[in-house]
Amino acid sequence: MEQQITIARPAAEVFTYLADPAHLHDWLPQLRREETNLPESGLESDSAAGTVCWSFDPDGEWKVQETEGVTRLTLQLQRDTAPAADPTGPETPEDAARFSAEAALQSLKSHIERAGGGDPDLRTADVPSRVFGHTATQDPDI
Repeated sequence: MEQQITIARPAAEVFTYLADPAHLHDWLPQLRREETNLPESGLESDSAAGTVCWSFDPDGEWKVQETEGVTRLTLQLQRDTAPAADPTGPETPEDAARFSAEAALQSLKSHIERAGGGDPDLRTADVPSRVFGHTATQDPDI
């Protein structure tokens, strides 16, 4: 299976983020859903090729490419199925794999762009409290 997303950051920044094992929990599904320890081995990066490969389940690869001022991030998984989130529901193993890959891509985009909205662990960037000319408090000086 292969899926792509664009990230509004330089390719070198995206690659460095992916190659750091401390960020595995941002995109590896079993680490996002469970209290599982980070794998101690199986992550290999090649900055010249722009790839980060892993050999733990599910085996796969990230490919980082800069194109037209943004980074195209490609996820390639060695399988096309995954266990359904709800085994009694209508989700097929193929759907489960696709949804899991999409969630990993969206989570990475949210974390790397610091845009918020895609990941519950990442707070939304600070915004002014004035919306449509009103404040969130009774104090007009805020």
